[in-house]
Amino acid sequence: MKIGLQLHPDRGVDAVMEEARVADQQGYDSIWLSDHLMRPYTNEHKADGPLDYLVLATALGAVTSRTRLGWNTLNLSFRPPAVLAKMLSTLDQITHGRVIASLGSGWLKDEYEAYDLNWIEDHDDRADHAREVAHLMKELWTHPAPHETTFEGKFVRVNKLPFNPEPYQKPHIPIWFGGDSEATLQSVKEVGDGWIPLRSGTIDNVARLRQDPEWPKDITIIVGRRIIVAETHNEAVTEATGEYERGKAAGAPGIPPTVEAFITNNIIGSADECLEQLATLEEAGINYVRCAFTADAPQERVSRLLISRLDEVPSGKLVARV
Repeated sequence: MKIGLQLHPDRGVDAVMEEARVADQQGYDSIWLSDHLMRPYTNEHKADGPLDYLVLATALGAVTSRTRLGWNTLNLSFRPPAVLAKMLSTLDQITHGRVIASLGSGWLKDEYEAYDLNWIEDHDDRADHAREVAHLMKELWTHPAPHETTFEGKFVRVNKLPFNPEPYQKPHIPIWFGGDSEATLQSVKEVGDGWIPLRSGTIDNVARLRQDPEWPKDITIIVGRRIIVAETHNEAVTEATGEYERGKAAGAPGIPPTVEAFITNNIIGSADECLEQLATLEEAGINYVRCAFTADAPQERVSRLLISRLDEVPSGKLVARV
């Protein structure tokens, strides 16, 4: 089990750089950005963002030393596929192997039209495009120059491309797909090293997928969860209740209808309770949690009380602490 941290670039450049430095020191396995050219879910567009998240990831790689770099998820239609493969491979060299190629099909049509980018209207066609891009990336990363790669797909083509630089990670940068559709799941089966479900990452659904003979056996499954750990169960529940009420009052997207559902759907409790909840996820095949925090103290407690004890997961290794 590993824990990654979703960053807050909307807080400003200096704040997100410091957030990444702290996460690196606290032992979070990865730091995550999104990948949008315009802010989603709003009609208000201001001059201060969003930043270009590939450029920002390069800067974050320079101020961190161990945490990996991911996106939820990279939009594969923003940049020419072979050029994107080169950018990621370059960043992988710069960071000595800390890049995760977390890929998505894109969904915000407005940003395509505003930036005059090619929009693929049909969702499954977008997923097929993403799958082709992933196949191309894997081919380029595993057959660098002097080999010349020719690739002829429905959406993606290169001709006699002597690709460089090769990535630092071998055999290639890990490829994680984000999404729930059957077309996306087919991409996971064909070329994925990881899967980032949006809404379908339940224990029951993951168990069903793992019964599929085509499902990859050694795969990272990443879910987004709030993690609220405290010295006692009651302290954690009190904090979770307050966070839920603030989120509901603010109309936060995805907020469940009740505080009980919020607590059930997330990782909340004392350290031992949270470790048991993480162990339950891992036993089901979910082995990575991406979390976000609204304040510094909860983030520090996850580092101090949980990350330092993740070697005790799965539950057979858990040792209760008095």
